[in-house]
Amino acid sequence: MSGARRSIIIGGGIVALMVLLALLAPLLTSYGPNEVDTGAILEPPSARHWAGTDNLGRDLFTRILYGGRTSLGVAFGIVAIGMGAGALLGCAVGMAGGWVDRIAMRLVDVALAIPSLVIALALAAAVGPSLVNLVTILGGLGVPLYLRLFRSEALSLRERPFVLAARANGAPAWRLLAVHILPNIAPLFATLASTALGTALVAASALSFIGLGAQPPTPEWGALIFEGRNTIMYEWWAAVLPGLAVAVSALGFVVLGDGLRDWLDPRGGGR
Repeated sequence: MSGARRSIIIGGGIVALMVLLALLAPLLTSYGPNEVDTGAILEPPSARHWAGTDNLGRDLFTRILYGGRTSLGVAFGIVAIGMGAGALLGCAVGMAGGWVDRIAMRLVDVALAIPSLVIALALAAAVGPSLVNLVTILGGLGVPLYLRLFRSEALSLRERPFVLAARANGAPAWRLLAVHILPNIAPLFATLASTALGTALVAASALSFIGLGAQPPTPEWGALIFEGRNTIMYEWWAAVLPGLAVAVSALGFVVLGDGLRDWLDPRGGGR
């Protein structure tokens, strides 16, 4: 078995497992995500509470499962906005060329010159903490980077014989983009999307950890780590287990992305 195939199986298996656990949360636990039990505060992992309880007696395993729905959903939303808009705009700019390309690239240079984390913190603090704002901000900040990447791919594709032939036959720009450019960037899109999901998951969890994302009592992995930070030396499970969920999921996305990159690279011999 090739290394690329092995990475796809391992990474894809981890991602599939985490997604299934999140989706099947109501079937895997009999507790509610916000169900308080003052008689079971900060209990260690046991047969009754597999991952222990938090500082309000809520079942941590349940909150991690439901937190997966929030965290993974946020990551997918961020990538959908950032990469979706970046791919469309990048391909359009690459196909247009000329002054459109020059102006777009200068704007991208300006956007990328400012640290995205600084912008994210400033915008999140300005518009207020919420998951919708978090997805919109982080997704929007990813557009310039993906615009540049997909613009480069479009510049290469537009000189290919099949695109030149279609243009010579009078195909309009929208048809060139829809039929000849976008389908051919699918391998790059799939590779980048997987790695980007891991990055988005970590970034969203980090902002939720400092209070700029999910708000109590919404279960979200970064927020769960924040809630358990004060007791980590004695009741380690409250912070370590949500952090482990973030780490394992991010690792799965990265390994899957590496495998897809090698598999889809015609020069890599991944097949």
